[in-house]
This record gives sequence, C-alpha cells and structure tokens, in this order.
Amino acid sequence: MKPISEFSGNKAEWIQPTTSRRFFELHSGETILATLSFRSMWGTLALAETADGNWTFKRVGFLNPRATIRVADQGQDLAIYTPKFWGDGILSFQDGTSLSWKPIKFWGTAWCFFDSNDSPLVDFHLGKKKEKLSDILKTQATIEIHFLGAYRRLLTILLPFGMYLLILHQEDSAAAVATTSSTSAVM
Repeated sequence: MKPISEFSGNKAEWIQPTTSRRFFELHSGETILATLSFRSMWGTLALAETADGNWTFKRVGFLNPRATIRVADQGQDLAIYTPKFWGDGILSFQDGTSLSWKPIKFWGTAWCFFDSNDSPLVDFHLGKKKEKLSDILKTQATIEIHFLGAYRRLLTILLPFGMYLLILHQEDSAAAVATTSSTSAVM
C-alpha cells in the first residue's frame, strides 16, 4: 500500500471488488492507497486502513445523529461529522478545523468537501470512469482532488471518510425508497 501522503495525482477510484462484502479499495492505477471495510453487513462501524494510519468511522445517535472519526484502537474522537437535514453537513476536527460536505449534483451522485472559504477540496462522483456490467450493483466512486494547500495533511482521512459518507447516504436513500414503496403497496 502506497502512502496517501505521497500521492501526487489528482484522480483516484474507490472500487468494491465484490458485491458480497462491504469492502472497498482506493486505487490510483494499479496502486492501492487505502481500504475501507465495514465490520458487518448492516452496521455503520468501518475501519479505514492506509499506509499513513488507521481510523474507525461510526455513525451514532438517533435524534441527534453524527459520525465519529477515531484513530483505530483509541477512544477519543479525532473529528465529528454533524449532518444537516438534506445530507450535507459539517466535519469538525478537534484542532478547530471545519469542513463542509455538500452535494455538487442535484441527485446526490457527486459530493465534495469544502473549506471555510467554500473552496472545493475533494470531489466524490459515484461510479467509475470505465464501468463494466459487473459493476452495476457495486458502490464505487471516482475521486478528484483540488488544490488542498494547508488541508493536504487531512487527505488521508478525507478520502476514506468521504467514501464512508457516500456509502451511508446511498444505503439510507435505498432504505427510504424501499420504505416508501412498501407503504404505498399497503395502501
């Protein structure tokens, strides 16, 4: 695995090798930069592994939901993501850094982290550049990295955490559609 901190490109892809597991790999060409694996098929606890470090992500709370980022095997939150009503939200780090997470396409097929000046940092577009028929049921994303400046140090967290948020958003949307469909069928 190559360190994300040494990644000099501006495009990469998250791929899901198989639909039977909630496991994802971040690729730059043939090089793997990170992995993201969920502990179970239904839970929200995930482990992000990179050559730069490992983190856990977990959505917690019902009435006041949020997602936490922790250094793996440590109990203290490194950052907390607080969603807003439409799925966008604020990622607040313990050092005071705050980033926005917003959709950049109407149907929620592309999202981006923005800095406090509303400058884009990293885009996540659902799907791959070259999709095959076997990719149709997989959750995959193309990443575009903008000029990060002082935020480059956060890239090793932003790349896996953005994918984590995309996966949760996609699963929540699918659950909402399924609930609405089953409710309509009963009426």
